[in-house]
Amino acid sequence: MGDSIKGGARPHLGNNVADRTAALARSLAGSAPIAGPFLAELITAVIPNQRLDRVEAFLAHLAAELDRLGAASKINHEGSIPLVEEGIAQAARAFTDERRQFLARCVANGIHAEELGKLKELKILRILGELGDDDLLLLDANNERHGWTKLEAIRPPFASLSASDEAHIRHELYRASYRKLEALGLLNFSMSKGEYDMPQYDHDGQLKGHHYVSSLGRMVLARVGLTDEEVQSGAPA
Repeated sequence: MGDSIKGGARPHLGNNVADRTAALARSLAGSAPIAGPFLAELITAVIPNQRLDRVEAFLAHLAAELDRLGAASKINHEGSIPLVEEGIAQAARAFTDERRQFLARCVANGIHAEELGKLKELKILRILGELGDDDLLLLDANNERHGWTKLEAIRPPFASLSASDEAHIRHELYRASYRKLEALGLLNFSMSKGEYDMPQYDHDGQLKGHHYVSSLGRMVLARVGLTDEEVQSGAPA
């Protein structure tokens, strides 16, 4: 990447929207002559001024990740543009710097991929866009390498009928995250069976069994840097 954002240093931004957008455009154009003008136009048209700080931070993280992978030159490839575009759009909505780092790692891995693999990496990035930080935390907690330690730490207490509305909401949101992760194919469920292979239910009326992270789920965790586990490139996307 160019010196303006190489190694995580941020470009100097002006005080108004024109100055700030121009500074980002210069930074992008210096590091990516082909993609830069396109991305600058996208920022001008789509990203509100109050979100430019988030985009700036994301670009700094992305530059550092590309340097780490030795993939800075690949940002000029046509297949990299949708990845960076999607990353910028998601970064503008990201509330935390940790989330922007996750996005930068995911986008950098996609840019680093061979041309035929970029579409798969774009799909993974879009899946990430559907996950909240709490969903990622739950997915990571179900990774077998943690045992039950992380899962026990984030599981809300059982909400009895007499419990407060707040307790019920916490429990329902926890269950909703599981349903989302299952619907996206990131978590699988292995059902426990009782006598005569009949399903069993817990005190919440939920099927007894255990969740485990799917191949796609492990790839998402790997792309955001939550695991260094190797995932075969043939994993579903």
